Amino acid sequence: MNESLLKNPFDSSTLTGVHKNAAIFFSKRKDWVGRRVIDLCCGKGISTMILKKLGADVSSYELIPEESLLVEKPTYANIQKTLPIPDQSVDVVVFQEVIEHIPNQLHALFEIHRILKPGGELFLTTPSKSSLQSRLATLIFESENIKFTPWGSVDGVWGQNKDEEMYFGHLFLIGIQQLNALGKSVGFKKTVVHRTELSKTSMLLLPILFPIIYIFSIRALYRDLRKAPKGSPYCNEKIEQFKLNISINVILSKFTFVSLYK
Repeated sequence: MNESLLKNPFDSSTLTGVHKNAAIFFSKRKDWVGRRVIDLCCGKGISTMILKKLGADVSSYELIPEESLLVEKPTYANIQKTLPIPDQSVDVVVFQEVIEHIPNQLHALFEIHRILKPGGELFLTTPSKSSLQSRLATLIFESENIKFTPWGSVDGVWGQNKDEEMYFGHLFLIGIQQLNALGKSVGFKKTVVHRTELSKTSMLLLPILFPIIYIFSIRALYRDLRKAPKGSPYCNEKIEQFKLNISINVILSKFTFVSLYK
């Protein structure tokens, strides 16, 4: 992290990586004014401040509130338990770089779905497990990055709070297919993948791996489509899976940015 970010973590011009990509995404949208937004597991509070500047009505929640840099500290919340937020009271939930840290992802998505209004949006980011770079890393060492070994029992636990609630590393990294399936299972109707900064490694791998992925994906799709009538929910979901698997936004983006709509 550079010195300017340490001096002013809420200055968008100093952001890098996933925070920079999120700030660009947020600033391009023109629908924040007056919207009720929950920044869930807000970390230092960077997205909270960006969204407030864009006119959103933002409330922040965090497992370890004292680590936030916000003047008004976040409300304590454990996403693995029931959230202190009423049913159907929120327009947008921002869930940034969290789902890869939690063991009970299905419960977390249930809780987010519960607090969202009908038609509400879950905006979720996570390190990509579905880019070409990550798929190659999985093949090599079941890792998320070709430069490193997988998370283990030593480096996979990052800490715990005063109540001995554990905070994990990326032990529960989730790919786009599983994320889409879990979202649909709890009631989200649509998954939209957003393009982020492109992965240079994935771009280099594209001409080598994409033809292989496409051929085997279309072969698997045709086999599955024979199992149910055309137009059935099963067939429709299998076609959606195929489209996600070959999506340029999925396989080339450095980060996974998705919107799940209730």
